[in-house]
Amino acid sequence: MLRVIAVAAVLAFAGNAWAEDDDLELAAALLKCPDAAAFVNADKARGQERKERFADLVPSDPQLRERLLEMARVDQQAREGDWSQAMIEKMLAVDAANLPEIRKIVADHGGLPAARQVGVEGVSAAWLLVQHADRDPDFQHQVLGMIMPLVESGEVSSHDFALLTDRVLVNADKPQRYGSQLMAVDGKWQPKPMEAPEKVDQRRASLGQMPLADYICVATQMMPPPPANAGGNTP
Repeated sequence: MLRVIAVAAVLAFAGNAWAEDDDLELAAALLKCPDAAAFVNADKARGQERKERFADLVPSDPQLRERLLEMARVDQQAREGDWSQAMIEKMLAVDAANLPEIRKIVADHGGLPAARQVGVEGVSAAWLLVQHADRDPDFQHQVLGMIMPLVESGEVSSHDFALLTDRVLVNADKPQRYGSQLMAVDGKWQPKPMEAPEKVDQRRASLGQMPLADYICVATQMMPPPPANAGGNTP
């Protein structure tokens, strides 16, 4: 799972069931990037606290919850691979197939479904599907504009809010704020253009996130850069 995905998303899902198989891979990455460990552990603690806070909730729509989790599982499975053309085509096909369904879910709920409806894991799954809805950047922008109540309630982490913010900006050909969207240049990861890059670590720190250099270090260990002709957003 999560073999080819932005390290930010790996850390965002550190407390979720579908990320458990990656603990050893993440631990190995942190041996090469020791300054990132404290931030990773803090993210895990926040994720566990969020799960415990909503642990007593019985989702009112368990069928939707299971559907979202299954769509997210398929999303992640499509991102296992070696950046071959076949892998990229599979990933894009899965994203395209998921798009109309997540659009309908958002339309039916006036935004992402809430934890009371699908549990916090279901909210995270819905966020992931929006994050990968690059075929419809207007839809991503729409969801971003409606997500703040879930951020304020703790159902969506500020970290995930930052990831979607960067995704929306990049897809609008604007500079990102937090440096989460990477591109491969000469065999190395580097952030896509950023707003006031000299202040990016201040913005990341405001969300409790590791400095950008550590983020890129972990990304490099967990997800080797794709060939130069792969292109696209960080999956």
